[in-house]
Amino acid sequence: MIEEGGFSEFDYLDANADVKEAIALGQFSSAYEHYKLYGHKEGRLLKRALSRKEKVFCLIDKSGLGLEIGPSHNPLAPKKEGFNVKIVDHASAADLRAKYINHPINLDNIEEVDFVSEGQPLSELVGSLNAYDWIIASHVVEHLPNLISFFQECEKILKPGGVLSLVVPDKRYCFDHLGTLTSTGNLLDAWHEKRRKPSHGQVFDYVANSCQRGEDITWNEKSMEKLSLMHTFANAEHSWHRSIKAVDYIDVHCWRFTPKSFELILLDLFLLKLSNLKTEKQYPTAGCEFYVSLVKQKNEVSNDVNIDSRMSILESIQNEIN
Repeated sequence: MIEEGGFSEFDYLDANADVKEAIALGQFSSAYEHYKLYGHKEGRLLKRALSRKEKVFCLIDKSGLGLEIGPSHNPLAPKKEGFNVKIVDHASAADLRAKYINHPINLDNIEEVDFVSEGQPLSELVGSLNAYDWIIASHVVEHLPNLISFFQECEKILKPGGVLSLVVPDKRYCFDHLGTLTSTGNLLDAWHEKRRKPSHGQVFDYVANSCQRGEDITWNEKSMEKLSLMHTFANAEHSWHRSIKAVDYIDVHCWRFTPKSFELILLDLFLLKLSNLKTEKQYPTAGCEFYVSLVKQKNEVSNDVNIDSRMSILESIQNEIN
């Protein structure tokens, strides 16, 4: 049981509406009284679990101008809910509706797309700099062949103090489970090569190592079903040859992260002065995804003071994957 000094009345009442009502009726003098007498034994929540949207918007001023990248049929900031937002996607709304017409989704959720991306730099696509208060990208960064360039482009179009809010799949709890964890060096190589498409090796690895747990391609930490590969080796070989010969874009997960591995990459890029986006808020994995909010700011960090920080994160990564 926690002591009263570490107890939040607001959070406890927010998580337990019946206690708030009981206090109003005079049955308890405070939330802590209820917790001490009953809540602790009952295992009551000390704090309400935040919703997916609450995590995404934790640092965002919703009245500001936003950009949502790749929402497809599941936007987090839909225009019909009053958001002042522009949409970037790989296809027009009409093409997206045609793509998903035989899928069990609500086609009405597909937003009108303001900017159809053909792989050009984001600042060139939207045609403005220092213009946006916030950017949201859910399950996007793992697909991008040049992630450092993406961060730099987001930085260009964000206003000072602007927020980049990311939802990222945790490789431990999705079909990336058997894939190799991405390092800062992997991203540096892609950036140096100015990569515009997944490499042939990335295409091979994605097909060869994608897996499922039972029948599921995403799961949570409690899932215990047996792992199995989703594709045959022949499929992987075919995809590799297709990648070598193809002129079209083959969409795969280029990168794989855990919360701590992603934290280390963001720190490294900040220390390398390749990004002025600094992590201000993180939420741990819920289900198969975790949440990170970065803020555009001046980069005045000294490389010399972060050895201990990096070592701590590296040790945490080992704990995550072992």
